[in-house]
Amino acid sequence: MTKRIAAIVMALLACASIASAQGGSTESQLGAYVGKWTIDGTGSAGKVSGSETCAWFSGGPSLVCRKTTQDTVGETDSIAILSFDAAKKQYVLHGTDNTGAVTTLTGTFAASTWKWLGEVRTVDGRVTATRYTVRDMTGGSRSLDIETQAKGGTWLRASGATYKRAPR
Repeated sequence: MTKRIAAIVMALLACASIASAQGGSTESQLGAYVGKWTIDGTGSAGKVSGSETCAWFSGGPSLVCRKTTQDTVGETDSIAILSFDAAKKQYVLHGTDNTGAVTTLTGTFAASTWKWLGEVRTVDGRVTATRYTVRDMTGGSRSLDIETQAKGGTWLRASGATYKRAPR
């Protein structure tokens, strides 16, 4: 995977680093992620930093998240819509960024951990199978581990980050 794809993966997939369940409906589980966040991590393109803001779309039940990240490759701006597909009983994420990459994921939540699986399709048509795991940490922060699938089916760690709630 090139450095640019790793940056795209970090930027878009990180948009789905959802918080822990707080009870109630499946949509309310997304609500813990509403707000402003700071991002610090590493990937194949080196250190990654940035910020993200997530808000309910027209009052819910979907979230819109906008993110800007910076690494040695440059700046990436991304947007993602996160929602619960009641018919399929699964979480979904649809996203894109300023490079033209498109991300499509499905997710599950159990025991304070989100697991997502899907793909990132770059503007030149390359598809990278991607999965990531988001775990709650103490103090309102989360860890994100992103893996991509290599030839032969082996999953390789591409990047990781910590999200912290930004001061108000």
